Amino acid sequence: MKVRDRYDRWAAAGASACFVVFDDPALVRRTMLRGLDDLPFPVLVDRDRESYARWGLARAPWWKIWLDPNVYKVYGRLLRAGERLSVGGVDVLQLGGDFIVGPDLRITYSRPQQRDDRPPAGELLHHAREAGHDHD
Repeated sequence: MKVRDRYDRWAAAGASACFVVFDDPALVRRTMLRGLDDLPFPVLVDRDRESYARWGLARAPWWKIWLDPNVYKVYGRLLRAGERLSVGGVDVLQLGGDFIVGPDLRITYSRPQQRDDRPPAGELLHHAREAGHDHD
């Protein structure tokens, strides 16, 4: 988790992170969180995906994921860089997103996921600083 690796920068900016997942907590621990016992932020479980719906996070059509050559390029690049790919969750077509909520509880940055296109942690931190997290 790249945000975890740079979490000292988030804390220095007065910002925090929270991850929301929909899979069974035991599956999340075995896959996404395997070996990550010291997370400095919460991982919340939304089994009914109510937050996903409210934040406008859609499911991708199967063909947009599995027939897209760019998806395979991303995975190939990750594997060459030494990343270890894990088995997906229950619904690999459910798209996520990244949001920055300012100190006034307004969304100041929103990036619903289209495919495997998550923004770099540094970009999210930049937007958190812009939102005023480091001006408290």
